[in-house]
Amino acid sequence: MVTTAKPASAAASITNVAALANVSTATVSRVLSGKRTKDDDIARRVRAAAEELNYSVNYAASALRSDVTNTIGLLIPSATDPLSAQLLDELEPMIDVDAQQLLLGIGATRELQAERLESLTARNVDGLIVIPAPGTDPTDTLERFARHTPIVQVGGRQSSFRTSMVSIDENAAMEASVRHLAESGARSVAYLAGKDVSFESAELFAMFHTQVRSRTLFTRNEWSQFGERTVQRGFHCAMRLFGDALDRSGRDDLYRLRPEALICCDDAVAFGAMIALDALDLRVPQDVRIVGYGDSPLAMTTMPQLTSLRPPVQQIVAEALRLIAAGPATPAHIMLPPQLIIRGSSRAA
Repeated sequence: MVTTAKPASAAASITNVAALANVSTATVSRVLSGKRTKDDDIARRVRAAAEELNYSVNYAASALRSDVTNTIGLLIPSATDPLSAQLLDELEPMIDVDAQQLLLGIGATRELQAERLESLTARNVDGLIVIPAPGTDPTDTLERFARHTPIVQVGGRQSSFRTSMVSIDENAAMEASVRHLAESGARSVAYLAGKDVSFESAELFAMFHTQVRSRTLFTRNEWSQFGERTVQRGFHCAMRLFGDALDRSGRDDLYRLRPEALICCDDAVAFGAMIALDALDLRVPQDVRIVGYGDSPLAMTTMPQLTSLRPPVQQIVAEALRLIAAGPATPAHIMLPPQLIIRGSSRAA
């Protein structure tokens, strides 16, 4: 038996579907858009009527007739950036539940992000979620579009009163890391920071020293290293920190010559440091405890598995969508603490 698709009727419209299903046009719209999730007799009648009339929702036409397009724009610096990737994985299925669509823009520089923002707003998105490119201040660019489009910035520095922001509480992250290392028995610690030169990075560096003093740990200024968030950078920093101290390993105050713990700005940096320590015959965590950042898939593949700070991605997405729904007239700043996931790389020896 051969079946053929029903020909589309030129007269078929949402009004026809509503009449055949004996419901209002608003009910038809809610059922077919997915906003009415209850699967009852009404929903079944609407779907059956739409199938009989070969009617489907024309989202493009709906957008032209309404100020709401059911689209959300996401602008990220890179698809391989851990936070961006996690945000994308969490956001897409969440907005799909509300029958919305996600438009993605990628820009690694301020100039590229400005171009992508203009392109996304030209498509009349209902709101924008923006992760700024590293080391950039997107204020001027975002304010160009914030009067008419709700914008939520995730991370970076905010100096605009027209955009909302959801950020990770980096000070709470540093406090949790230092506290855990002190409780695990470490007596000295070094901080492998990112290369960003900003007020936030200076504040985090100061927070590191404040927490070290409060936990009576030892550190040296020359131990703190700044650089790229890469495996290679972590390897070279660890070789410099630990290579020269090996020939003095018999001293009782060795913890003052080389750190007994590392706090790394990224899981990739932590992984590079672990490779260097293995090459120097230093054990993790017996000789050196390590804490990473990002809780990326890499953290589960190291030996031992890497202790890392997990960004509250689900909460970030939920708050960003809530702020977008509130509209551009009510900007807010939400700060969320990350979660320290303790694994073998930092447990007490």
